Amino acid sequence: MQSSSPELPISRRFFKVMVPGFHSKLTIPPAFFPKLKGDKSEKGTIIKGKDTWNVEINRSEKGIISFDKGWEEFVQKHDLRVGDFAVFEHLGNMSFSVTLLDSTGCDKKLLEKSEVVPSQEKKKKVKSGQSGIEKRKLEGDQPHYQCMKGSSEFTARIKEYNVRKRSPYMHIPTEFCQSNALFQNTTMTLTGPSGKSCPVSLRICNGGKTLYACITRGWHDFFSSNKLKVGDVCIFQLDRSKSDSNSIAIDVRVL
Repeated sequence: MQSSSPELPISRRFFKVMVPGFHSKLTIPPAFFPKLKGDKSEKGTIIKGKDTWNVEINRSEKGIISFDKGWEEFVQKHDLRVGDFAVFEHLGNMSFSVTLLDSTGCDKKLLEKSEVVPSQEKKKKVKSGQSGIEKRKLEGDQPHYQCMKGSSEFTARIKEYNVRKRSPYMHIPTEFCQSNALFQNTTMTLTGPSGKSCPVSLRICNGGKTLYACITRGWHDFFSSNKLKVGDVCIFQLDRSKSDSNSIAIDVRVL
């Protein structure tokens, strides 16, 4: 008669791969739940180096435990992206230390601010109260698209094909998609100056090593209801508080 194998102890560590939808919350692996048995804390901490981040602990009706409010701030501060890894070590209660790795499996390093600011920022300063985007619009040299790496917004100048009667569409900068984990077709909700929210379709296409993204279905209703015209410069701002893995909310302002 064979004796039953002894149960292996539950590790103090677990790791998570960042997949689309990770920005707003991060689920702790179910296999790790027994380690947290009996802990009903609603607050937790994530320790990275000398910094400590406070997060809310969410428990669903099915018993799923996840990092909630406060996690998004941690993600933005550390420039986490799809494909990155996070290795957590349980320190007791709901406190965890974390090691971050990039998609190559190496330690993730944050770029200094001077490394990510475009060279355009070195141009002459504009007069007080006027943003660089507004200044370039007045001078007529606003590029068709502009998006800083890691940003949750981008600007676009409306071209003729954006507002034509037949099959109009709007390109989305690759940098914006990469920074905000938009790597698959999904539904978006655009809210413009008119205050009307319009559901639109985001279509993702892979062209070799290049990622192409554009807003197709629903775009006509949006630009019509907001009376957009050729030459308008729009700022598209991701609203994370209204976005989830099923739908993306974006506010659009016209300069």
